[in-house]
Amino acid sequence: MMSQPPPELPFQIAYLIKKYIAGEISPEEQATLDAWINQSDSNRILWDDLLQGQASGWTNTPLQSFDMDVVIGSIHQKIRKNRQRRIFIYSAAAAVLLIIGSIGMQYLKVLTPPESEMVMVVPGNEVPPGSTKARLVMDNGHTIGLDKAGDSTFAEGADVQVQQQQGVLSFQAKNNARELPSFNTLITPKGGEYKLVLHDGTVVWLNAASSIRFPNRFSGKQRAVELTGEAYFEVAHDPQRPFIVTVNGSEIQVLGTAFDVKAYQPAITYTTLVNGAVRVAPAGSKGEVLHPGQMARSGNGGLRITTADVEQVTAWKNKQIILRDADLRDIMEELSRWYNVEVVYAGDFKGATGVTIEISRDVPLKKILEMIMLTKSARFKIDGDVVTVLPFRSN
Repeated sequence: MMSQPPPELPFQIAYLIKKYIAGEISPEEQATLDAWINQSDSNRILWDDLLQGQASGWTNTPLQSFDMDVVIGSIHQKIRKNRQRRIFIYSAAAAVLLIIGSIGMQYLKVLTPPESEMVMVVPGNEVPPGSTKARLVMDNGHTIGLDKAGDSTFAEGADVQVQQQQGVLSFQAKNNARELPSFNTLITPKGGEYKLVLHDGTVVWLNAASSIRFPNRFSGKQRAVELTGEAYFEVAHDPQRPFIVTVNGSEIQVLGTAFDVKAYQPAITYTTLVNGAVRVAPAGSKGEVLHPGQMARSGNGGLRITTADVEQVTAWKNKQIILRDADLRDIMEELSRWYNVEVVYAGDFKGATGVTIEISRDVPLKKILEMIMLTKSARFKIDGDVVTVLPFRSN
């Protein structure tokens, strides 16, 4: 009979699993975790069960207060109730920490599927997440590369001061400015994001593969910008000068509010209101006013308003990837933009639906693909900047 582990071991392993899920585990720590996983078959059982079930019910219970038999029975009861093909990845791994500590390391399965079932990353080829980077194309055609490291300040004409600091680009204009405004364009590549503060105080988070055209200062009776891709806006309140976002031929009219606009498809725009009020007006129509928590889908001559999953829609702005009950192709489209990879499909994957991912946006791509593989939706092979999506089992 195998001897019981020392009391501190459950906490050590729980700590390592938390780091593994966060993508922060070192090679030495990974070796320690692997050694524990391979110690017994029972160490490989519970983790798969946890991923298929929901462990959040234990997250507020003190570690020492669990009864092992009750916990194990509860786990299996939850598993029977939750057979959907989904995976929950807890950013803080709180549930995993509690359950592991309570059952003395008797049940846990390594996060990686059996090698016989997967085609994975080419050795030595890792795809890092996106980063803070963009380029600013000024009105005179001059282009400036932007990142998080290069702080700088420069003038644009006689009236506007431009500052780049820690991944934030901001514009400040003199109160008595006399020059006509000039128009700049901020562009993020695939694998990039950037934060912009307009001269009126409006804050714009620009997602990957997006662009925004804006004046270096607002004048006249309205504040207007043009968007492609996706951005999150926190608009400075100014009832005398409405804020207008033009995207895909539609107008989003704002006084002061927070909202997300997603327009990666040429003819479709999704507008999600977080707070305040906006009017979404497709070309040639008066449009409709959104209320907080609503999403408008506009394009192809129509406008449809539904209830939004605000947390999911705005997750990218908070350094998270949250996709609930999503199609595999939608997930891979999201990953393609953020990790700057090309996705190739070896099959149609029309039935690969109902997959849920909740994970930090800062983890390497391989980690996310490993998690998706646990849903048995697909296998993956990474070669350079190309990800091939394969059927889970080869014929």
